[in-house]
Amino acid sequence: MANKKTIKFHGQQVHDVVVRYTQIGGASATLEEFDAAKDPEVCETINVQVVSEFVTITFYRDEKANSIVRRVLIPVHRVERMEVKDLQA
Repeated sequence: MANKKTIKFHGQQVHDVVVRYTQIGGASATLEEFDAAKDPEVCETINVQVVSEFVTITFYRDEKANSIVRRVLIPVHRVERMEVKDLQA
């Protein structure tokens, strides 16, 4: 499938969003990275938002119809770094 995903940050199209965060698993913690441009999920749009105490990543099958494939919530206190790469003017 050669379809290019649309990546958005708070509803505005951007080139990429990268979130580095700590993942807690049992007695250990690892540093994980979500990179919207490299994410393998089959979807039309990825929208990343900071809402209340979470970074919310929503994967849309069809954004206009609000058809959501899945949603990921990352607590903001686990976020080490967030980078938004804007579109080139």
